[in-house]
Amino acid sequence: MLCHDPAFPPASGGDLRNFGNAVAAAEFGPVCLVSVLPQAEPSQPLAANIRVAALTTAEDKHAPSLGWWRNRAEVRIPRPALARLEALARDFRPDTIVVEGVALFKFLKPSRLLAKQVVLDMHNVESDLAGQLRRIGGPGTAAPGARRLERKAAGMVDRIWVCSQLDRERLAAFSSGKVPIDVVANGIPRSEEMPQALPAQPGRSQGFPIVLFVGHLGYPPNVEAVQRLARTILPHIRKALPAARLVVAGRSPDAAVRALAELEGVSLVENPGDMKPLLSAAHLSIVPLSAGGGTRIKILEAMAFGIPIIATPLAVEGLDLIENEEVLVSESDEGMAAMAIDLCTAPARTATLRARARDAVWSRFGQRAIRDAVGHGLGLDAESR
Repeated sequence: MLCHDPAFPPASGGDLRNFGNAVAAAEFGPVCLVSVLPQAEPSQPLAANIRVAALTTAEDKHAPSLGWWRNRAEVRIPRPALARLEALARDFRPDTIVVEGVALFKFLKPSRLLAKQVVLDMHNVESDLAGQLRRIGGPGTAAPGARRLERKAAGMVDRIWVCSQLDRERLAAFSSGKVPIDVVANGIPRSEEMPQALPAQPGRSQGFPIVLFVGHLGYPPNVEAVQRLARTILPHIRKALPAARLVVAGRSPDAAVRALAELEGVSLVENPGDMKPLLSAAHLSIVPLSAGGGTRIKILEAMAFGIPIIATPLAVEGLDLIENEEVLVSESDEGMAAMAIDLCTAPARTATLRARARDAVWSRFGQRAIRDAVGHGLGLDAESR
């Protein structure tokens, strides 16, 4: 499984997907989880049947790039990485190489010679995501260039993985249709560490409600969302519930996010080492995303902990959750604030929503569901064969 960043220990949403897929694949056979960037010494034990490796060292930073031309949707790959990949493949002898997205396009053609099967794992349909980022003023790649690269990549692999049925439809609309497109959803992160039963609702001694937002805080869609949440939605909630607090947690917060910690009722937890205390204390999570791709791993994590979710339609896109039963949805800031206030004054409804949301996410995105999806995506079940 070939990634750009080291996927262990997992930090970002992409890492969580890559490592979760590796854990699922390891139930079918040995897995080598390979990163282009240098791999730090793991600080915790790896899952059984998984090893990690890296294709570059710090000294390779200024080495010539692989290939003489690079699309803006691709990442720079130092030339020594290819030789190391070939050597690693000779040692590991993979049946399948799973390549993380079109950003690693330069590895697709060489991988054809190194394994019987090559799978492209598209965390996002990048051409669609690029258009969304441009609409919110983010640094998106040029959509036409990304789409050409996706079409070309689709013609070089045996299978493609996407996060949701919606992404499958998006990709099928402009790909050749000759390559199977499998839905391998994002799974609940660190599900083995989750409580086995629905946790008790948190107390109110630290404020009520505590609203939690978790995500990469340098990612433009998250930056825009958390600003909506802190500057507009939270003040609406505090008019009715003055003790309401917003906890923003994640890595690499940019300056705009750091500034939010100066607002009344807002706190920032940078690079949290353990999410369990934050999840255990949260009364609800509000996710006002207006751009983004794939499916939201942090929403799955919160729901698995029994935290009610209030979100924009795009934030829960592709999760196939039942509105008003498993998730509350509104497009407007005022609507999300009103839903939060209503929920906080209706304990019976809150209890029902918590239970239904948790049951839904465990049945669709738990370990067994992801293992089955990965097995199908590797062609290891009767239907795939």
